[in-house]
Amino acid sequence: MERSVNSSRLTRHFAAAAAAAVVGASASASVVYTAVNWVVPNNIDGLYINVETLATGSAGSGVAGWDINPYSATSLTWFNATGTGMLRYPGVTTGSAGNLPIGTVVGSTGSYGSGAVTVGTAAGNWQLNASNYFGFRFTASDGLTHYGWGRFVIGSAINGADRYIAEIAWENVAGTQIAVGDQGGPPPAYDPCAAFNPKANLGTANLGMNGTTAQNLTIPQFTIYKANYFKFDCPASGTYTIGSCSSNVDTRMAVTDGCTSGAAVLAADDNGCGLSSTMQVTLTGGASYYVVCGMASAGASVPTSVAITVAPPPDPICVAASPLSFGTNAVDGTAGMGTQVVKTSATGGTTTIYNVVWAKYTPGATGQYTISMCGSYGDSKLAISATCPGVGSTFDSLAYNDDTCACSGGCGTTGTSAYSSELSSTNTGLPLTQDLVAGQTYYLCIGGYAAADYPVGTMTISGPPQPPSCPADLDLNGVVDGADLGMLLGNWGNSGIGDINNDGIVNGADLGALLGAYGPCI
Repeated sequence: MERSVNSSRLTRHFAAAAAAAVVGASASASVVYTAVNWVVPNNIDGLYINVETLATGSAGSGVAGWDINPYSATSLTWFNATGTGMLRYPGVTTGSAGNLPIGTVVGSTGSYGSGAVTVGTAAGNWQLNASNYFGFRFTASDGLTHYGWGRFVIGSAINGADRYIAEIAWENVAGTQIAVGDQGGPPPAYDPCAAFNPKANLGTANLGMNGTTAQNLTIPQFTIYKANYFKFDCPASGTYTIGSCSSNVDTRMAVTDGCTSGAAVLAADDNGCGLSSTMQVTLTGGASYYVVCGMASAGASVPTSVAITVAPPPDPICVAASPLSFGTNAVDGTAGMGTQVVKTSATGGTTTIYNVVWAKYTPGATGQYTISMCGSYGDSKLAISATCPGVGSTFDSLAYNDDTCACSGGCGTTGTSAYSSELSSTNTGLPLTQDLVAGQTYYLCIGGYAAADYPVGTMTISGPPQPPSCPADLDLNGVVDGADLGMLLGNWGNSGIGDINNDGIVNGADLGALLGAYGPCI
């Protein structure tokens, strides 16, 4: 029999009043409980189980979305799908499923593993001719982590034919802990400060929502109905953009400095992006905040999850990067500025670059470029992007390379290095196959392969012919035009003004150079 979310709690398995009290205190109406009779074959396949649908089978291919798989002809071994795991006995951090006391909390703070269980007399060991209780986590059809427990009956041998699962239960509110033995009951009040609540992190994530017992939050701007609190540990100071724009859900949101009554509201928004919410808020690195998300009306249904994005401010060191010129540039990474995680492939792989030097380059012409560290010494890595990374986030590389340059001499000692990097349309890693666009500023992350590595030498930028540099905007009107040319001609010969070719004299050659330089600019 399967219990609905409004089922009452049964107590027939609670041998002690204290244990029953522990479970009763955490009983939840969102628990899905089922009494089953699943025989676990003592063979290499065992039994594949989809916890959510209750489907079982002797092969993973026959049970869509299976979660847990007890098996083995010589032991009782647990095999788990990605995102699942068996709860170890409290205090144990290695091994497989523990035999858990009734009332044990199964949640985010536990230690999870897989493999063969241990039979014995020590606490947490599995017992023969007895019921053994296990806990587990799994990824449900909503793509989020849920927690559950089960009762496993074993006969006279751990690998015998008389072993079966008698009960299975799980919490259908994502991220919510469950107590071993909990079969449902009145739901506990939502705790905004609970450690097992989903957390907000940099990037976009689907965060599970409590729509059963979450309470309304009234702030000066409006009321957030069924407000859910997601803790955010701020990695660095700056202005963050936080919102639900990618969720297409009618939300109201706020950022507070706490999860209890009286917490200060730092930002709030209702319909900043359609019916969804978006906020910009300045936060302090190292401090913890709460992203509060709920519904815009009292009667609105609460989704099982909402996509919440936390976008950090651009890294200020990258923003202030030194400009590079077309041609040859000096690079010195001996005083590199920390580390940076960068994207290394189109499928999202990443690596860490050490002793980073930031630089930027603005091409004068659109086309294919090659950016080479082959003239440097040191085991380097190199990446380029059209944007600086957010504080604490990944550099979204347009191109990335490690170890492309051929060794041309002095390898491993001085001079050039066989392990230097180059960005081009043919390099390994993430090739630079896109044109760089004239006038667009690109940011380069230059650094070492490991903590002891840093590049020293030259970076060469080659590509399509560059237009001549325009002379200065002398009249400061924001454009280089004929008026600037007139000012130069009016001052021709005064104090060396107009020595365009830098030969120490002002003559007709300078006038020709001057008119040639202004030609493309006016």
